[in-house]
Amino acid sequence: MNEAEKRELYRDGFVVLRNIVSRDLTQRAKELIRQNPTTIVHGDDARINDLYNQSGLAETLEHAMGPHTRPINAQVAVTMPYSNDAVVRGTFKPGQIPPAQAHVDGGWAGPCPIKYSEIKAAGQSLHTWGSDGDPRSMGPAGGAPLWQDRERTLAIGSYTALAAVCLNDQRRPGKGQFAVRRGAHEAVEAYFRMQREQGGPVGGGGPGWPRLKLLGNDTAFAGIMPEAMVNSYPDNPCEMDGWPWPELTPVLMEEGDAVIALHSLPHTATPNLSDDPRMNVLFRIRRLRPDNPYEGDRRIGWGVSDHPDRTLGGEFLDYPDSYDPFRTSIDRLCDHWSEWDGMADIVTQMPGYAGQ
Repeated sequence: MNEAEKRELYRDGFVVLRNIVSRDLTQRAKELIRQNPTTIVHGDDARINDLYNQSGLAETLEHAMGPHTRPINAQVAVTMPYSNDAVVRGTFKPGQIPPAQAHVDGGWAGPCPIKYSEIKAAGQSLHTWGSDGDPRSMGPAGGAPLWQDRERTLAIGSYTALAAVCLNDQRRPGKGQFAVRRGAHEAVEAYFRMQREQGGPVGGGGPGWPRLKLLGNDTAFAGIMPEAMVNSYPDNPCEMDGWPWPELTPVLMEEGDAVIALHSLPHTATPNLSDDPRMNVLFRIRRLRPDNPYEGDRRIGWGVSDHPDRTLGGEFLDYPDSYDPFRTSIDRLCDHWSEWDGMADIVTQMPGYAGQ
C-alpha cells in the first residue's frame, strides 16, 4: 500500500486495491462457486483461501497491519438478482427500491426468539434484553454469540480488517455492490469509547445501544445500529447517477480488485438489480495477538469468524490468567489504529488522532 492509499484508508476507512488478485486465482474460485452456488462458507478449499493467501493481499496487509493468522476459511458472498415485479432490473425508481442499511460486524443479529409482548410481560426491556440470560446463547440466525464473555462485558466480536475480493464486473451501480458509510469508522470507535467510559458493556445492550428494536407486529430485532451512533456519522453523501442510497458509498470493482475496510466501518451488501449474480469472497483478518494461545486454531474459523475470541460455533475457550481476550478486544475496539503497524506514521500525522 503506497502513501496515498494509506491516507485514503485513514480518511475513508476503506481503500480499493486494483488488480491485486490474479485472474488464475479468481477463475479457479469462480469455477468452484458455480458448482456450489448455494454454499456460503468453503472451509478447507484452497481455491477459495488462495484468493488471499496466494495473492498480493497477504503481503499488503502484513506491511500495512502487521503479522496475522492466515485465513483457513472465508465467506463466499454471492448476491443473486433482486426479485421484485415492481422493480425494472437495471433501472431505479423512487419508492420501489429495497432498503440497504449498514452495520458493524460481530454482534448477534436477527429476530428475537420471543415476542415483544412476552419481553414486556416478563418485566424486561428492549435495551437490556439478554443481560440476565445464558451468555452462551446464540442468535436464531446462527451468527455471533449474544455475549462474547461469561461476565457479559462485551456484546460484539471484532477483527482488524475485512478484505473483500471481487470476482466479476461490479463497475456499474446496482450490481449488489459492497457499500460503506464512508468515513464513519472514527464515529463508531468513539461510540465504543463512550460505552467503555460509562462502564459498559460494549456493544448491544450497553450505554446508548438498545439490544433490540421493535419493528412492528410484536417482533423485535437485534443487530440494528443505534440511532445515536448513526446520527454521529459524518455526512458524506454519494452523488452518483443511478445510485439510490446516497448515504452509502458503493465500492465499484472489477474481477481481481479487492477492498480493505476497517472492522469499525459500517458496511452492507446492496440489493442486486442487475441480471446476473454479484460474486465476492470476504476474509475477516485480525492482527496477531502474541499472547493468544488460539492463533491458527481451526475451531476459531480464522478468515470467516467475526467473533474470534470464541469458537466459530460459539463455544467458550479457556484462556491463561495472563491473557484477557475480551479486555484486549475492548481496548482494540476503542483504538483501532493500534493494530496497524504500517499505518503509524500516517495516523500520527493526520489531524484529530488522539489514540485510546
